This record gives sequence, C-alpha cells and structure tokens, in this order.
Amino acid sequence: MPDGALGESLQVTCHDIGALHEAALEGRFHDLALDLVAAHFPEAAILYFRVDPAQPGGCGILHRGLGNGAMPAVPPHMVRANPLLRAHRQRPVGAVFHDDALMARASFRATAFFRDWLATAGEFDAATGVVISRDGPVQTVLEIRYPAHAARHIAPVAEIFLSELAPHLRHATRTAALALEAEQAQRAARDFLELSGFPTFVASQDGTIAMMNQRGEMLLRNGGGLILGMDRRLQAGDADDTARLSEAIAQLVQSPRARSTIIGLRSGKNGAPKLLTLTPLSALGRGETSFCDGTGAGRVAIMVIDGVAQLHLGRDALWRMFDLTMREVELAQALLEGRTLPELARAHSVSKQTLRNQLSSIMRKTCTRRQSELVALLLQMARALPL
Repeated sequence: MPDGALGESLQVTCHDIGALHEAALEGRFHDLALDLVAAHFPEAAILYFRVDPAQPGGCGILHRGLGNGAMPAVPPHMVRANPLLRAHRQRPVGAVFHDDALMARASFRATAFFRDWLATAGEFDAATGVVISRDGPVQTVLEIRYPAHAARHIAPVAEIFLSELAPHLRHATRTAALALEAEQAQRAARDFLELSGFPTFVASQDGTIAMMNQRGEMLLRNGGGLILGMDRRLQAGDADDTARLSEAIAQLVQSPRARSTIIGLRSGKNGAPKLLTLTPLSALGRGETSFCDGTGAGRVAIMVIDGVAQLHLGRDALWRMFDLTMREVELAQALLEGRTLPELARAHSVSKQTLRNQLSSIMRKTCTRRQSELVALLLQMARALPL
C-alpha cells in the first residue's frame, strides 16, 4: 500500500453532517458514522468501541474494512480484556489521540485482542481516534486503524479529519440518545393507555390526537359517535357537540388549576348517551408529568364512557381471582350483562333457588354482601382489564 493512499480527498460536507443527524433520529447512527469515515479512509480499518459494563454484552465493537463481513466476531471476553478500553477512558471526550499516546505499539501487538483477532485481518497496529461520548461507565470511541509504517503520512490527515468530524459525532450521539429516550417514553405511554378499560385518547390544545388505545381505534372504526378528521382533530357527529368538546379541551389546558371534567354527547350511536371525561395530564402528578414527549403540558386525556357498551370479564380472570366453579362463572358473567335471576332460571330451566345458592357462594368467595356490591365489583374488574 503506497504512503498517502489513505485520506487523499478529505472533506466533511454539510450533506454528511445532515445525514449523521438524520440517521441519529432514525436509529442507524453508528452504521452511517462508520460508513462515512470508511469512505474517506477506504484502506483503513474503522473501529467503533462501545463500553457499557452494566448491560449484558454491553462491551462490543462495530467495524468497517476488516474483510467485508468475513471477519469473525470478536469474543466478548476479548473486548473486555482489551487494555485499549482502559486507555481510552483516560482521554478527554472530543480530543483526538494517536495510539502511541495510549500505550506502546509493541505492548498492543502483544495483546490477545490484536494477536488473535485484529491481526488476522491486516496490519492495523497504529491508530488515530477520538472519544465520542462518556456517561459514567458508558463510553463510545471511534478509531481509524492503519499500518504503523504508514503512520507518518496518515496520522496527520486522520487527526485533521477527526478534529473536524468529532463535534458532529458528539452532537449526533446525543441526538440518537434523546431519540431513543423519546421512543421508549412514547412506547411506555401507549402501554399505559392500553390499561384503560375505556376508549382513551390524548389530545393537544387544538384537539389534535397524539395517541389512542385500541379501544379508541375500535370506537372510531365502528362509528361510535366520534370522528378523527384528516387533520387528526377529534370531532363529534354533531357540530354543537364538536364545539363543546373543543371548548372543554381549551379551558382545561388554559386553566392552571384544572381538574377532570365531564361532558355529554347529545347524539350518541343509536341515540344512546355517551359521556366523555377530560383530564389535563398536568394534573395527574406532582411537579412535571412525564408523558410522550417528556411533558404533559398542553395535553388532555379523553376517556369515552359509552352507556350501552357491553363489558366483558373472562372466565380465567374470575377463576384465578375467586376460584369460582364453571356454573358460578357463567352466573357472574350473566349478572355483569345485566340479566336477572328469574330470567336466567327460565332461559336455562333451573330453579331460582339453585341460582340463589350459586349467588350466595359467589358473594362469599368475593367477600361481597349484596348482589349490587357483587355487580359493582364485576364492573370495576371489567373496566380495569385491557382488551
């Protein structure tokens, strides 16, 4: 390989910087960073070290230029035992370094990491690198590795290149971390929404829906008196109802001491009543309320209580909770549906006394004293269980 073959045309362009940040938002930052450096140093090996001792398998390496995928994966124990990782920790974040400032090249060539893994792909015993990020024990480092005999020509070029690129790598790394946190927060918020036993929406101040649970999606698909417009604003089937809903959302968002309120839709499906409870997310906790994008400010949770929606309670739930018999489970489910003992006695050709005995057994097992208490308990359980 002729001296100076590496990094002959080096320039970090605005397009490169923009692509880094776009990749950070999309969760592919590491691969693009490696590809970018490898494109400028096609004959070098580009190594990306990540150390996170708290995570299983948290110490690892991504690379380019080591055999186009033919290079065997470095064993985890070899990564952890690599003295380079300790040497990297002594360097300031963002400061470019050369390998001989970390440890003697002879010492590095004697390590199992070099001897048993890296040297099998080529003569990459010299390097120029930079610590991209460090957060407690978690650290990421990028190295451009090349033969020691070419260091006199390559090291200065690599140093200039990484000095220019390093700030953008640091910012993009932070962007990637924030994007991951936002994604995880949004996933957690969606999981919490699914715990609601009612169709539930999260709306911004102008009524735009940020997210909804599966019950909410089903209500919209089935034409349950609410409509999601093309602008993603929640609307009722009646213009007056829509205006009242928009006004209620705006009032809750604007009031610093707002608490839950309830409004009724006049034109529910089949003329049945439909109630909406609205709760400002800022009122759900003390101090800042983390939700979706890190704050509940300007957001309202809307729960739809349909007066005719059928509630269901699975047999397994009743059996696990109260050890009911199959007949007792069937009776409990029928009571939840609003059916009466005389009606059930006629439908199943059993005596009312038999059903009373089963009812007494259910109340004893559920620690309720009256049929109304039992039905209230069953309703609460059905509403608490997600789909």
